[in-house]
Order: sequence, then structure tokens, then C-alpha cells
Amino acid sequence: MRRFLTIALASAAVIAAGAANAADFTLRYSQHHSSESAVYKEVTLPLKEFIEKESGGRIEVKTFPNGTLHGNADGFKALTTDITDIAPAYPLYTPNSFHLAHGFFLPGAFESVYAILRATEEMYPKYLKSEYEALGIEVLYNAASAPYTLVTTKEVKSLDDLKGMKVRGAGGAVNKMVEAMGATPVTIPAAEMYSSFQQGIIDGVLVPTESIPTFRLQELAKYYLPLDLGRAGNIPFGLNRKTYDSMPADLKDVMKRAGLYGTLLYADFTHKGITDAENAMKEKGVVTLKFSDADKAKIADAQKILWDDFIAKNEKDGFPVKDFVADMQALSKEFGNMTREEFLARRESHPVEGLLP
Repeated sequence: MRRFLTIALASAAVIAAGAANAADFTLRYSQHHSSESAVYKEVTLPLKEFIEKESGGRIEVKTFPNGTLHGNADGFKALTTDITDIAPAYPLYTPNSFHLAHGFFLPGAFESVYAILRATEEMYPKYLKSEYEALGIEVLYNAASAPYTLVTTKEVKSLDDLKGMKVRGAGGAVNKMVEAMGATPVTIPAAEMYSSFQQGIIDGVLVPTESIPTFRLQELAKYYLPLDLGRAGNIPFGLNRKTYDSMPADLKDVMKRAGLYGTLLYADFTHKGITDAENAMKEKGVVTLKFSDADKAKIADAQKILWDDFIAKNEKDGFPVKDFVADMQALSKEFGNMTREEFLARRESHPVEGLLP
């Protein structure tokens, strides 16, 4: 009997200790990215560690990569139906619910990923917040890709050489850019991009530069054209509003700081990814091509068409698009090719209120 009592008391002590150490909140962090992807390893895992450490263990973060909780286009629904707590909330998957946010996808808008993400932070409360809140979520952190560039199996000495070529685009405005340059945009799922390129179903692939190694395109491409055909400039990760609202003030502060850290992590990931991609292509002997000044002027004309269409559509729909574009262009001019150090200095000198309530 005494031995049984001793075991029971010991078990109770272990259970009590476990309960004492249990987290107050468990956050589900879901995404379609692979658990082997750079974005998972360089953004998701460090952010998970930050939240758990800064909360003193009161917040536990469980990650769900590989699309295990929901599809890549279902982030908004998953956040509002309590399937997850942190997930991609990309405007391109619900384009009709967003208006001014699409401005960050325009070609040539910003020189560096640090510049565009800092501009997003500063413009978010005035122009973007209401669009996300209307869908029932908060934005935890912002993300952006490098500009879309082109890799091909055929040599492209001028824009004329693109005529008739089949290019895997990214939909929307990017496909319009492909058409404006004379190529034929082809819609192919990312999972089928490598095999389609390998089999000659497509002659080129249009992707953000940092994604080239992700899809191993340097193994097949022979030529690289470092263009700026727009970028995924506003692809944030959303936050379950119900979960956030249930947190006490000190843990909300942890999440606010986590949001700022997440944006920095993603900026670092994209910036590093550009260099990694260029090195990977160099190792495989991919030739970097350049356009003539005349062709660059034609590309600029095609870019202007997209800007004009964006302004005309939003002006017709009653949105303050001219103010938005003026603010965006002013920040782009001020930031230039903003570096990481300049990004952090700007945050210090111009803190933004209203990113998270």
C-alpha cells in the first residue's frame, strides 16, 4: 500500500509540474510551403522560436507546413473559421476583395525588398488595413518576393525573340506583361513547372529570382534575363483575430514584436535568396542576357500600361488611388535601394502605429 501511495504521489507531482509548465496559448502556424523549403527553415522556424522565447513559454507554436491544414489559397478561410492561427493571406488568391493592395505588385515600384516592405509597413494603416480587416483577419507580418525574372531554354537577344515563346507566368498583371512583350503566357501549377520546362511544354519560366533554386530551374535553364516584370509585393501572413483578441496585453505585445521580426526575417530571406539563385545559375553555366536600350524602353512602356490600368480601375471604383500611388512613389524615391541597416534605422526613427491593434 505504501509503495502504491508513493508511486501515486510521484505521478501526481509530475502531472502538476507539467500543468504548471503548460503554455497559456497554442498557436497553429500553417502554410503550403514544404518543410524542406528555405522559407520554412529561414522564416517560420526562427519566428516560432522568437514567439516561444519572448513569451517565456506562455505561447507554444505548432507548425503545419506542406499544406496539411489547408490549401495554399485557403488561408483567409482557415484563419476566420479557426482552423489555424497564422497562415498566408495573399491578396492574389482573393483578388476581388482587394484593391489598393495590388499596387505593390506593379513592376518597377521599388528597388529592394527592404524598401517595399518598409513602405508596406508605413502605408498599411492608411490604405491596406481596412481591406484585411474586412475579411476578418489581422496581418501579423508582411512579405514580398524579388521581381519576376525570366529563365529560358532559348536564347533571347531581343524582345522579338520572345514572340511565339510559351512562358509560364504568374497570372494577373504579370501575364499581361508577358503578352505585352510578345510571348504567350501559360498557366501551369508550380508542382508541374519543372517537368513542363524539362519536356519543352514551355520555353521559359517567369518566377521571382529567389524561387529559381526552390524549383531547381537552374538545372534546366540555359539563359537568364534579370527583368522586373512585377513582384509578389504584398503577400503577408495573417493572424486569427479571435485568438489575438483573447490574449492579455503583455502577450499581444509579444505578437506585435513578432510581427516586426517576421517581416525582417522574410526580407532577409528574399534578399539572400537572390544571391543564392544567381550563384546557383552561375554554377550551372546559365548565361545572363541583357536587353538593348531600345528593348528596355519597350519594357518600360509595357510597365506603364499596367500602372495606368491600375490607376484607372481604382479611380473608377472610388478608391483614393492617386494618393496611394503618390505616397508609394514618394517612398520609393526616398528609400531607393534600401539596405537592411537602412530598413532598421527607418523603423527606429519612424515607428508605425496601427500594424496590430
